Amino acid sequence: MNNVRQLVLGRHQRQISCRQSVLLLLALATVLLLSACTTFEAPVPVEATATPVVEEVTAPALLVDVTAVDPLPLEQASAPVRLEIPALNLAMPVEAMTWTIATVEGERTTKWIVPDEALGWHVNSAGAGGAGNTILSGHQAQGAALLAPLALEEVVPGQEILLTDEEGVTFVYQVRAISKPIPINGASEAEVAEATAYVTPGETAQLTLVTGWPDFTTTHRLFAQADFLGVAK
Repeated sequence: MNNVRQLVLGRHQRQISCRQSVLLLLALATVLLLSACTTFEAPVPVEATATPVVEEVTAPALLVDVTAVDPLPLEQASAPVRLEIPALNLAMPVEAMTWTIATVEGERTTKWIVPDEALGWHVNSAGAGGAGNTILSGHQAQGAALLAPLALEEVVPGQEILLTDEEGVTFVYQVRAISKPIPINGASEAEVAEATAYVTPGETAQLTLVTGWPDFTTTHRLFAQADFLGVAK
């Protein structure tokens, strides 16, 4: 960054020097013309260009020491049992979810049963620290409302999420993005595709949180995605 700033400032100083030389030559020419009693329009003053400001963007400091490691192969990743968000001083249990068969708009489909007092791990998603999409769902308006902070916009990009597996290993993720609320009913095709993409398995290690919105009822779905960083020291 310092090299970039020096390069920018060096170019700017050369531009100013050239501009000053031009102005000096114009001034001398004007003096000569005036001494010869020749009418001449004064040159239009050239306004100096402000020095460009180079802003440094500082990444948020991590609250937890992290050892960078590769994600675990899916067959080696264990079930998550605890989730923490240090920036919000939050800690909550995680349980494997079960599902039931439901009929939605005349079609039979599976429906996850989200626990009231814990986050629910989608058992068909990656385990903690696994090389895939680890998906957790939680209520924001009933039971312990563990994901109310997400609906209240307290969870923001840059925050760390710690996910501990049943063997006691804690993996660290960092929030990358929060979705806009997506309607549960009456969603457009694009919105349905977006919601589906959040809960689709993949090869990239990431954590996806799913909850409802707003915090007092559930008319929309809200998603947060976090990138895998490594293991907590």
